[in-house]
Amino acid sequence: MKRQEAGIHPRLRTGQMLDRLVRMGSWTGAVALVFMVGVTFVDVICSKLFRSPLAGSYEFVALAQLVAVALAGADALLSGRHVQVEMFVAKLPPRVRRAIIALMALLGAVLFAVVAWEGFLYGRSLEMAGEVTGTVKIPLYPFAYILGFSGLLLFLLLGREFLRSLRGRT
Repeated sequence: MKRQEAGIHPRLRTGQMLDRLVRMGSWTGAVALVFMVGVTFVDVICSKLFRSPLAGSYEFVALAQLVAVALAGADALLSGRHVQVEMFVAKLPPRVRRAIIALMALLGAVLFAVVAWEGFLYGRSLEMAGEVTGTVKIPLYPFAYILGFSGLLLFLLLGREFLRSLRGRT
């Protein structure tokens, strides 16, 4: 009740929190990208100058790439930088356009709900099995959880888009 008295609607606050989570994920992905560049640089320098490559550099880069790509998807959707084909839909009447947008958002939300669920299940199975990378023994389960979290963010964003399209605010 205090939120409404202060003039802040609970849904607005939830939407802002979701946007903030997406932005934090985007920054985390950017840090992972810089980390990939740094590891590659150090690996090349060590290989060429000291004839000793950085142990586990392939694993570091592969896992950082997973973080960067997984967490970039939600930010791309939020900022409208994702791939969208509008040639056909733009020529339709507004009501039909909203229905198609709602259907696509719903299908996308269902897809990413499955991705999130499976990511969390896979993370749990990796954690229970104690799976690690081959060279430097980095546990793999946090990266599956990151994939699940990314799917959850995309599910929530597409769910919000679905609800907005039903209300006529596409």
